[in-house]
Amino acid sequence: MKTEISAETEKENTADTEVISIEQTFDAMFALEATREKTKVLGYIPSFFTTASLPFRNVNKQVFVRKGSNGITLTLTSPKNVPFGKYGRLLLSVLTTHAVLSRAKNEAVFIEYSTLAELLKEMQLPKQRGKDIREQLECFSNAAFAFEQKVTESKAGYLFADMYENGNYPKKDVIVTTRSTGNIRFTEGVQYQEIDDGQDVKFGRFKIILSAEFAGFCQRHAVPIDYTVYKEISSASGKDLYAWLVYRNNGIEQNKPVFIPRKNLVEQFMPVEENANRSQESVNYSRLIDELKLIKEKYYPEVKFDIKSDGTGVMLYKSPTPVLKDDTRYALITANI
Repeated sequence: MKTEISAETEKENTADTEVISIEQTFDAMFALEATREKTKVLGYIPSFFTTASLPFRNVNKQVFVRKGSNGITLTLTSPKNVPFGKYGRLLLSVLTTHAVLSRAKNEAVFIEYSTLAELLKEMQLPKQRGKDIREQLECFSNAAFAFEQKVTESKAGYLFADMYENGNYPKKDVIVTTRSTGNIRFTEGVQYQEIDDGQDVKFGRFKIILSAEFAGFCQRHAVPIDYTVYKEISSASGKDLYAWLVYRNNGIEQNKPVFIPRKNLVEQFMPVEENANRSQESVNYSRLIDELKLIKEKYYPEVKFDIKSDGTGVMLYKSPTPVLKDDTRYALITANI
């Protein structure tokens, strides 16, 4: 026996079905967004660039010098303009990550993107940032960095017996200064095409060849970072501080905190110009402290440090490491390409 259903009842049932369908759709959308929010992306940056890094903004210079900690001096050179700012740092992280993940060691690394959108997707950036990334790619394309480090330490004299005649080496400790230098190109070549159809301009077929010396340098001296967090930090100085905290934490022993004097902190992250007002150091130090507080509040809550109330500096303590090499909690930055 067939049950008759009135048109009004059928309409009500259909409406209920539509409401359920819409609600389920929204639930699915929110579930998807929640999943995306939990996705963490692993990237790398050269550990060297945690102690001395790129300029914060466009300096319009072919040479840029930055003094870092531990006697390190970074010199960036480019025939056009040196890379800079937060987008320069993000692109450096992407290039470094490709170098670290390459199966070939100490060899040139070839990277391809069919479109600019593909590169932006990997960098987790909207299409509006395309011009900024192309600008930084141009800066990196012919750039190189030179580093110089001078380390002075006390060592036992017998360790240098081969430098003295007839075994007359010093029987006590000696002061040893080690000077190290290097000059490394970021890339061997960069190529991409610009297509103008009369109404719009497209950019694609990107080919980037990382130099063998840069790839090898990254493979030996890179620190893993939470790229998603690194990207979200809005200021260039904040990105530098976050990367430094992650890297510096590796060298801190439990119950053996490390004191970073105010002068060193300013000199490394926000140096004062020689002709600047004397109060500028205080201003820059205050800005760095604000950045550190923000990083702890929003980006690296596990980090442990004390800001000295007398303004003399910051004490760093051993903290939980936010990301480790080959961390299974993270997807690689290149995973979705």
